[in-house]
Amino acid sequence: MLVAPACTDLTEEAFDVLPADTYYQDDNSIIAALIRPYEHAQWCGWNGDRWILSELTSDNFVWTQKGKHGWDGGAWVRMHNHTWNADDDRVYGGWTGPYQGIGQCNVLLKDFEALNFTDFDLTDTDKAQYTAELRTLRAWFYLFLIDYFRSVPISTDNETIQAKSSPQEVFSYIETELTESISGLPKNGSVGRWDQAGAAALMVRLYLNAEKWIGKPMYNECAQVAQDIIDGKYGTYTIDPDYRGPFRSGIKGYRSPENIFEFPHARNIYDFGWMYNSMMHYQERYALDNDWGGWNGIHLTPSRDLNGDLYNDELGMPYENFADGDKRKQAFRTTAPGGEYEGFFLVGQQYEFDYANNYGFDSTKLINGTEEYNGEPLRFVDQVGRFSEGAEGLAKGSHVITGEENSGVRLVKFPWLPLSQELFQNNSAPEIRLAEIYYSLAECKFREGDVATAAQLLDAVQERNFMPETWPANSYTSNLDMLTEAEFVKSLGREFLGERHRRTDLIRWNRFGNAWWDKPLDAEDMSVFPIPNRAINANPKLNQNDENL
Repeated sequence: MLVAPACTDLTEEAFDVLPADTYYQDDNSIIAALIRPYEHAQWCGWNGDRWILSELTSDNFVWTQKGKHGWDGGAWVRMHNHTWNADDDRVYGGWTGPYQGIGQCNVLLKDFEALNFTDFDLTDTDKAQYTAELRTLRAWFYLFLIDYFRSVPISTDNETIQAKSSPQEVFSYIETELTESISGLPKNGSVGRWDQAGAAALMVRLYLNAEKWIGKPMYNECAQVAQDIIDGKYGTYTIDPDYRGPFRSGIKGYRSPENIFEFPHARNIYDFGWMYNSMMHYQERYALDNDWGGWNGIHLTPSRDLNGDLYNDELGMPYENFADGDKRKQAFRTTAPGGEYEGFFLVGQQYEFDYANNYGFDSTKLINGTEEYNGEPLRFVDQVGRFSEGAEGLAKGSHVITGEENSGVRLVKFPWLPLSQELFQNNSAPEIRLAEIYYSLAECKFREGDVATAAQLLDAVQERNFMPETWPANSYTSNLDMLTEAEFVKSLGREFLGERHRRTDLIRWNRFGNAWWDKPLDAEDMSVFPIPNRAINANPKLNQNDENL
């Protein structure tokens, strides 16, 4: 299939070139074609540029320069400080990734329309479902584009060079695609395939952000769809009682009842390769039992200054924003053979994996650094600074460019489990969780002044994170005054840490331009990315306007 949307130049990514009448030979070839854009979607959502645009522009994560490593042309400084431009590779990736997926969906929709499915031992119902899946997936790709760029071309045929549509036109297009597709989808469908609840959840995302995207608040519409999902109108889902459950889905056959849509992963097929590499230190393979090297790049923004004192910022400080009694704040460790584990973070001294017991760490075997701390113990700190250089290094301050190999707490929310037990990189990526629907409904209630109901909804998700004896002190319902607007934003940051939500959430709560850690207050509105110059050069009908500057 030749996939090349006319709205931009996609020659970077090659696809097999086969005429449709040659490719489609049986039902398996139809299914294989259907799955192809899902593969691209997994890459689009969880590998590289789209994750970077959503998380490294926000207050929870940073890719610090660590000595001679991590400068990368200043890309990470620009992301963190909101000084990107229309020539930035990451901004271009935010444009091309979704359009490549849209192009694949367009090709298949045209092909399927021309096929008589009964000739392949499939039914017209199958044809309607596959068409609805592709339209839903195409709408999912367009959610990236309206979020990042607002005004973008709407491409449905890959043949016509399109000019930009207004944000309202793009919004209405997405809304129509989802509304018309939902009835053709199954309830509680196959893992990694769109079903009714998945499409409805995309409607929740659309309506929740409508005020920022098109200037029209649609919180009532958002609340209605969210309530319908919770009530089971589109399928049966429940909050996983285990705080780890949604993120270990796929391991040893477990499927979390909370995950409305997840991308199933399998090592060397679809995996968390980019996520692991971007975050893990080169030596962490010895602690986590795998054979990957890692790039030692991304970590949480620091909670503490060079003196070890907490920053006094409203945003940022993600690790210390977790209460001490929160199970998620525990240091990550496997607790039994077979992939049992606890905690979401790598912090403090790193030790080798305990192969004698096939779980945990061997406290007699320290892992050492290889750069600033070559031959010395590797200890991840919740700080950023050139501590290895003494007073001269500390005088350089705490900035994106003053990291060291041990800078920052590392996220292991998506658990990196032992390779020797064939568990490494086999967990799914939770694209949409029921927790998001609870939080979205809670936000709608909070915005209309119903703080008590919002607290109940948040508590329904958060109670699993605490032991019974510590829960009353952390319950919003029991401490209603605690649930302020600032606390709601912090709670969003904790619950969806690393799940590609943060930029969108900060924009919706009017905090994206604020200062945090090394980032100054934005001098201008940076909530919309410029259309990449390379895209404009490829399409004479594109131009920048006020929305894309």
